[in-house]
Amino acid sequence: GVATAPAHAAGYRYWSYWESDGGKPWAYATQGPATARPADGDAVGFRFAVSQEADDTAKPTAAPDFARICGDVAAKDGTKRVAVVVDFGGPADAPPGETPPPRRITTGCA
Repeated sequence: GVATAPAHAAGYRYWSYWESDGGKPWAYATQGPATARPADGDAVGFRFAVSQEADDTAKPTAAPDFARICGDVAAKDGTKRVAVVVDFGGPADAPPGETPPPRRITTGCA
């Protein structure tokens, strides 16, 4: 017989990179984090997910809420404050046969 792979095995598992300029909704980044230069008040997000198509990328589930994430960090001359969201994905993003850790979303101000 011919063995077939599960339908979800065809997807891509990777970290997608997202940007939010000044409180706008998440937008898929057009450049990688190594070359991005966010401004003070912006947010960046990383989301681990499985995608079937290039336009099927999952956004971070936490909002790019700069005021909530960085509100207690005072502005200083010569520095920038950038909200960072890291979404590790959920059960659907685990490889077949593996149990993922509990859902985890981490936020911080850089």
